[in-house]
Amino acid sequence: MFKIGSFFSPLLDFILPRTCIICNEQINQGLLCDNCINYLPSIRNPLCKRCGRPIKKGGLCRYCKGGSMVEHGRAWSIYMPPVDKIVHYFKYRRQTSLARLIGLGMSNVIKADNILNKADYIIPVPLFWFKRLKRGYNQARLLTEIISSECHIQSINALSRIKNTRSQTRLDPELRKRNVRNAFVLKDRRIENKNVLLVDDVLTTGATINECARVLKSGGAQNIYSCVAAITLIE
Repeated sequence: MFKIGSFFSPLLDFILPRTCIICNEQINQGLLCDNCINYLPSIRNPLCKRCGRPIKKGGLCRYCKGGSMVEHGRAWSIYMPPVDKIVHYFKYRRQTSLARLIGLGMSNVIKADNILNKADYIIPVPLFWFKRLKRGYNQARLLTEIISSECHIQSINALSRIKNTRSQTRLDPELRKRNVRNAFVLKDRRIENKNVLLVDDVLTTGATINECARVLKSGGAQNIYSCVAAITLIE
């Protein structure tokens, strides 16, 4: 069937040329130019042994020292410019095409990690149903679908979010923990005695990932791993 959008798209590109969302240089397709993609900040050692956050010395970051339900975690990039802008466009501006770029990056991290690549299942951190309906998608689930295909690990929606929690952005670490406490329930028992990999977009203090991990472990999961698109630094 002929689609009107397919007719007008080239015309709109001519009238309003595509520009990179980071540097505003003109591009032929996509949302990022090759130069910006090549210079995205990478994760380098030493890393926290639990969450994979870059730290000054080996061991655990201050958040994981406070208690972590995750045995091993990694991140694709650091949540700083320009990655924060990429995540913002992906998460809040409906630029779902960015899932491919981010998902492939996360897949490469997982393939190269001898612990993560042995997970039995991949599980996206769920959104509350109203937020998912309002946004139109769960960004963690879009990433999980790509990772599952690339890494050949089955994805399951084993968790459900039953509380419409407030945004974690402006909360301190302790309030973040309280905010997500009992926000998730287990809905798939296939995780019993299995190693599972949680996927989310951004990890700050780890409160959300840890609460998901707590629920999965209470349901019988053996080991919980995590992989996120971006992770914050500790000042």
